[in-house]
Amino acid sequence: MKVFNCVCQYGHAFEGWFDSVESLDEQIAEGLVACPYCDTTDVKRVPTASYVLASRDKEKTDYTQREFEDMLRHKAIASARKLLKDSVDVGEQFPQEARAVHQGKSPKRTIHGRCTADEALELLEEGIPVLPLPEGTVRTTN
Repeated sequence: MKVFNCVCQYGHAFEGWFDSVESLDEQIAEGLVACPYCDTTDVKRVPTASYVLASRDKEKTDYTQREFEDMLRHKAIASARKLLKDSVDVGEQFPQEARAVHQGKSPKRTIHGRCTADEALELLEEGIPVLPLPEGTVRTTN
């Protein structure tokens, strides 16, 4: 997999992982690459700096699909936990509190809690940015 830089029509820059530059160009032409910020498919590839393998990274450069997925999962969960560290747990009231924060009826702050997949979809459709996380990502202590 190779990392390529992309930008959407609104100037949002993001990275994408593709097998090759040809694969990326084909997927862009077919409208399969969407901006993760605004979801537009009007995307183009921009120059990407070469990746230089540091000597400490030379230990292992080939990963099995399973190892690669495990590594990505671990990094995603670690990132989510870091983001949630200073957030407020609103528990089962998450959908209502997310709407209140979005509408300015509650103080603006980062929150987390529980909701169903349908409730998360409704929030997204209302333009309220939510990120569903798998069970166990947020650790609570008694």
